[in-house]
Amino acid sequence: MFRRMQDDINTAFFNEYNRIEQNRLMQYLYNLGYNVPAIARKFALSPQSVYSRIDAHRGRGPAFT
Repeated sequence: MFRRMQDDINTAFFNEYNRIEQNRLMQYLYNLGYNVPAIARKFALSPQSVYSRIDAHRGRGPAFT
């Protein structure tokens, strides 16, 4: 898979967040319309892990600010 430097930077920042911030970021991306498999691939997680950490009902999660 082709990765760009920005992908590595994003993953590094994500890994430095605490679990609550990670969950909020994944929820924000999901609410923007990204699907769970895409979010999981971006952060090297399993889709099951992402589903367990977000509310998979678009627009109902906490706001990411």
